Amino acid sequence: PIVLYVSGGNTQVLAYSQQKYRIFGETIDIAVGNTLDRFARVVGLPNDPNPGYNIEQSAKKGKTLIELPIVVKGMDISLSGILAQVTQLAKTQVKAGKITTED
Repeated sequence: PIVLYVSGGNTQVLAYSQQKYRIFGETIDIAVGNTLDRFARVVGLPNDPNPGYNIEQSAKKGKTLIELPIVVKGMDISLSGILAQVTQLAKTQVKAGKITTED
């Protein structure tokens, strides 16, 4: 079986076969769970019931697609650029009323 292991501090795509685990890829810097927590905090969304759900529900109301940077190295990904861009957009574009937190 192939497993997506997501937690606040670690994210890996792995498989278990012949009594061994094989890691296909992982996050280089910030785990997915940590990124979602911090993303929600930056745009002012609550963590209850969970930040991923709240981000998804908010995004369904968005009207503008915003491109975010993502770095892929082999099968590993970096999420720090996405978080940095969201933080910058929240400080400038949202405050100026050019985009909404739903976008």
